[in-house]
Amino acid sequence: KEDVGCSVSELVYGTTLRLPGEFVETASTSTNLDINSYVNRLTNAMRPAKPVQTRRQSTDAFIQPALKYSTHVFVRRDALRRPLDATYEGPYKVLKREIKYYTIDKNGHEENVSIDRLKAAYLEGKPFDVQLATTPPKLDMSKVAMPQAATNEQVEIQKSSITPRATRSGRNVRFPEHLNEYYVY
Repeated sequence: KEDVGCSVSELVYGTTLRLPGEFVETASTSTNLDINSYVNRLTNAMRPAKPVQTRRQSTDAFIQPALKYSTHVFVRRDALRRPLDATYEGPYKVLKREIKYYTIDKNGHEENVSIDRLKAAYLEGKPFDVQLATTPPKLDMSKVAMPQAATNEQVEIQKSSITPRATRSGRNVRFPEHLNEYYVY
């Protein structure tokens, strides 16, 4: 830099730039190389070199277009979840919209939630009115078997006719008294 009186490397690194010998080609015609002219040529060659712009590091979050018009939203849970837990909570009613966040009614109190955690909830309008049949279908009562109450004598006969169960190895199995009214076939 002419106005400061030093080179760019002196400003950046605090010292002059030292180049290895492999970068410099010796002139075959002239063995006498003027150091001042070499430094001037090198300075003029490096001056137009501009630094490369760095890459943007921001990641833009996807925001649904329908989020602007939705009355209810789902809120993404960013906390660590157990397997089969829902990713989104809600739906919650939108109370107020700002540029970067929405105010929602979450369980009776207002909460500000960033819009990158929100997803529009598509709720049904009115539920459909279903007309049910006014008369139930007719059953043929002659084909329907009616259960009959068992008398005490029939129950006693059934209990006495039950033989003790035996396993495949031949061991007899006896059930407790309070389970005697249940039958195993």
